[in-house]
Amino acid sequence: MIRAKNSGYAAIVPIGPGAVEVRRFHDLLDSLFAYEPEARLCVTIDSARRARRVAPRGNRSRGCQFVTLRAPYQDQGEPLMGRLSAGILLALRTVQQTGRFEFVLRMDTDALAIGRFQDAIRALLAAHPEVGMLGTLGCTCRREAWYYGCERTATSDVFKALDTVPAGHSAFARIREHARLAVENGYAGKEYCQGGAYALSPAMLTRLSSMGCLDRPEDWLPLAVPEDVMMGMYARTVGLRSVDCSLPGQPFGNHFGGLAYRPGELVERGYALIHSVKRDLEHSESEIRRYFRARRRALDGRHRTFMPTGA
Repeated sequence: MIRAKNSGYAAIVPIGPGAVEVRRFHDLLDSLFAYEPEARLCVTIDSARRARRVAPRGNRSRGCQFVTLRAPYQDQGEPLMGRLSAGILLALRTVQQTGRFEFVLRMDTDALAIGRFQDAIRALLAAHPEVGMLGTLGCTCRREAWYYGCERTATSDVFKALDTVPAGHSAFARIREHARLAVENGYAGKEYCQGGAYALSPAMLTRLSSMGCLDRPEDWLPLAVPEDVMMGMYARTVGLRSVDCSLPGQPFGNHFGGLAYRPGELVERGYALIHSVKRDLEHSESEIRRYFRARRRALDGRHRTFMPTGA
């Protein structure tokens, strides 16, 4: 594998089956490169059964290396639970083996970049060395919503899932040990950043690797645990924590389904990374994508890469 430069950021994007998912991915890439062209690696987790090209053609990706994980763990685990959790760990192992980056950005295809974010993430990581996971703490950036922040419960999805399997199983014994370390380090419930868009610090990736958390991604396949919840637990496992940066003017304006605010208000509030452009109650996905694509086209063109083939 080609060693990536020790600069810029890496991106991880799961891509679902169907041609529309590839178009969404290309629109996401277009938004990332429009505002922050210093991506040096993009690892995609392609869930399509048949081989297909998901990376953009040509040389307009500004030196970004593309690696596709082709349908890893196909037909094992629940697609949006254990299989996705295992796939993300496999992608993180790929990033760790490729090079060192300023941070790892994990994005869904229904997320978008709508502004610059690198300097803000760099500053937040520099100011908070205890950060492992950075994003919207909980399900949404809307402070008035009850599901903002995290549920501080005695148990989490991880522990509930582990309680349903035999204690002697080696895979679950390893995860139980990781969970035990997380609790010792302060983990007390669903402490995580919403999975549509979040960032991981270099320290998080280094510690995950050195502590063996990336050695056996397949351990998570049978568990009905959301991937973002898993990563929140792992932040505590390695002695770090999840930190919110979804106040107005901070990068992450996430909502679990649809947009947290109307498109123009997201811009006015100064958000740079948003989720989700799907299933919004007021605007269709195509309307939202057209709005933000028009804003990108209004840029001076220095960071343009390629045009997506529809929304």
